[in-house]
Amino acid sequence: MLLHGSPGSRLFRPPPELVDELGVRVVTYDRPGYGRSDPQPDRRVADAAGDVRALLDHLDVERAALIGWSGGGPFAVATARHLSERVAHLAIVSAPGPLDEVPTAWEALGDYQRPTAEMARQDPTRSKRAIGRHMEPYLENPVLFLGGRGKGPDGETVRGPANAMLVEQVNEALVQGAEGIAADLVAMWLDWGFRLAEVAVPTTVFQGAHDRHNHDDARCYASNIPDATLVVWPDAGHLGVVSEWRTVLA
Repeated sequence: MLLHGSPGSRLFRPPPELVDELGVRVVTYDRPGYGRSDPQPDRRVADAAGDVRALLDHLDVERAALIGWSGGGPFAVATARHLSERVAHLAIVSAPGPLDEVPTAWEALGDYQRPTAEMARQDPTRSKRAIGRHMEPYLENPVLFLGGRGKGPDGETVRGPANAMLVEQVNEALVQGAEGIAADLVAMWLDWGFRLAEVAVPTTVFQGAHDRHNHDDARCYASNIPDATLVVWPDAGHLGVVSEWRTVLA
């Protein structure tokens, strides 16, 4: 079960030929407000566990490994916490951690996001409106979320064979506007309702050495989840999973 980023959609996925070669089954879905999924008012990170449970039940799957990439990480972690009997292994990939446990998390939000995150804890609806206003240029050109084409640590990845998938998934993510990403950000900025020490699932934390974000988050996950291992990809950026699908799926 693969949980996409923020923004993202069910179309964020590994190459089908690799999936076939490895003999695994990969299931993806749109979180509420993205792609074809209806919005869910006031959703929290823990609500993802109910969606994953319903999907596993629908597919008649008893247990599955869970992968949370980037903004999907918090929702995967919450699912592992609340649905541990159904989660065989958790992979956290290039993901932000809880503001209440990562020591540098509030500072890392920066001067724009920090006030909006603080607002989320007082008035989530107002915070979502602020996020929506900020996202307007991206709604007109969703590919902006992929960063500068040809620049930075992910430039080669964005230009490479995965380009069509990356563009398709981010375009699909925003067909309902900013609803999905606004709800995602507010949910991950709120108190998650549990501590990382309560996650009782074997966990691997993956982080690209050249990722501009989430290094302290990765260390926090690895240090606080009891059965967790940290793997750092020396040549990867935030989109490192695209070149490391084989490792993550394994």
